[in-house]
Amino acid sequence: MQANRKDQHINDIQTNRKDQHTNGRMNQFRVWKSHPLVAYFVLTYALSWLLLGLVALSAHGLISLPSSLIFPLTFVGSIGPLPAALLVTATTTGKGGMRAFFRQLFIWRVNLWWYLVVLFEPALVTCIAIAATLFLGGPTFDFAHPPVVQRPPLPLPAGINPWLLIVPLFLLGGLLGGPAGEEPGWRGFALAKLQDRYSALGASLILGALWTVWHLPFFFIPGTSQSTTPFFVFALGTLANSILFTWVYNHTQGSVLMTFLFHNALNITALYLPLSLWDQWQGVVAQCLVALAVVIATSPTRLSRRLSSEQTPSSGLYPKTE
Repeated sequence: MQANRKDQHINDIQTNRKDQHTNGRMNQFRVWKSHPLVAYFVLTYALSWLLLGLVALSAHGLISLPSSLIFPLTFVGSIGPLPAALLVTATTTGKGGMRAFFRQLFIWRVNLWWYLVVLFEPALVTCIAIAATLFLGGPTFDFAHPPVVQRPPLPLPAGINPWLLIVPLFLLGGLLGGPAGEEPGWRGFALAKLQDRYSALGASLILGALWTVWHLPFFFIPGTSQSTTPFFVFALGTLANSILFTWVYNHTQGSVLMTFLFHNALNITALYLPLSLWDQWQGVVAQCLVALAVVIATSPTRLSRRLSSEQTPSSGLYPKTE
């Protein structure tokens, strides 16, 4: 009889432990679901910093990694915003949220003007900055030998004019570089949620700051553009570009496709012209002036002349749980 009571007591303890464990997991999921934006940033940083951190440590001889792992780790780490957005969306909003998430990626029916803006604004602003630099006595630029020729990660075929490869590089860079791995997360998930709580300018600055800090591991990986860039210059350029991304997003019904094209155009322009709007002070100053003009010409509340507060692209994409 006493043995039976002892066995029952042990079973009760084990059952209570299982219930506590289950309740703990449920509570964690409730926190995740009630704060999806926080969950997204935590996952993004965790995934990217873990993998890119390993690459940075290996580059400085602090750990030893097989050379065959360097590219996969760098690639997966650099697209951390995408799987984080997919995971949080799937677990907090279900099929409806996933459909809304993917719908943004394929919004292409927008005014032709916005295609011109996203594809050519970086080159136009860069050329103006180059002209101003030349006027002030800066170095000349050899258009026959753009910077992409000297980039070690991009060995171009010998004997081919690099300008003939601009379209293939644009497509390849979009798929393997930052745009495809970042824009669905930063703009498709985070910007939409941030604009549910803050003004468009406020959301842009918050996201721009978090986006800047996310790049920290790249500053310690030789060969990246950030590794030779002063952090303040890069931060200022990223904040300015974040404002312009929101401006584009809010004028194109929340099209992540358009922000993808804009991000890609910024990158390809930096490969073909000698000033970058991300990380060289002349280009960053020029882009800051463009961002300031956009804020003045539109409205800090929406960064758009067309949309009312009830029509912002973020509304309805995800439940307002924060």
